[in-house]
Amino acid sequence: MIEAAPSSGVTSWDDFVALEEDDRRELIDGELLEVEVPTKMHEYVVWLIGGCFAQWARPRNAGFGLVSGFKVRISERRGVMPDFQFFRIGNPAAAGESVALAEGRPDLAVEVISPSSVRYDRVIKLEYYASIGVPEYWIVDLPARAIERLVLQEGGRYLITQTGRGEDVFRPESFEGMEIPLAELWTLPGERK
Repeated sequence: MIEAAPSSGVTSWDDFVALEEDDRRELIDGELLEVEVPTKMHEYVVWLIGGCFAQWARPRNAGFGLVSGFKVRISERRGVMPDFQFFRIGNPAAAGESVALAEGRPDLAVEVISPSSVRYDRVIKLEYYASIGVPEYWIVDLPARAIERLVLQEGGRYLITQTGRGEDVFRPESFEGMEIPLAELWTLPGERK
C-alpha cells in the first residue's frame, strides 16, 4: 500500500536524495509517499533477477544492474526506486559514482508487484518510466506468476511484447542468451516440492 507521509510543503528531488539510505519513500508529485515494505518473497525475486542479469552480463561485459534503493529522477517533484534496473555499457547515465540518477535513464526498469501495488506499478510508474525514455519495463506479477516485457514505442507508450507464465523459461529478446527459469521465482528454494 502507498500512503502519504507527513510533509509540510513541496518536497524536491534534492530532499528525496538526502533521505536516509533505508528510507523507502518515493517522491510523487512533491510528496514523500510510503511504499509497501518488501516481503521476503519480493526481495527473493529481486535478488534472483539480479543474479540472472549478473550471470548474463558479466561474461559479455554488457553492463550492470542495481537492486532496490537506487533513486531515479523523473522530474524535480518525482523520483522512484525501481526494484531492479540495468544499465548497458555505453549508456552515459551509467558513468561515474553517484547516490542517485539525477540525469538520464536506465536501459531497463523492473518492478515486482504485489496486490496492493498493482495500480502504482502498472499505471503511475509505467507513465514515469515512459516520460524519461526507459526503453524497457518489466513487470513481475507474483500473484499471477507472470512476467511481462514492455517495450517503449514511438509516441512514448509501452507495448507488451513478451510474456512468461508459470513454469516457462523466460528468454527476453533484448538480452540474447539470457534465460530466467520462472518456476524458481514463485517459490523459495526450501519450500519447493
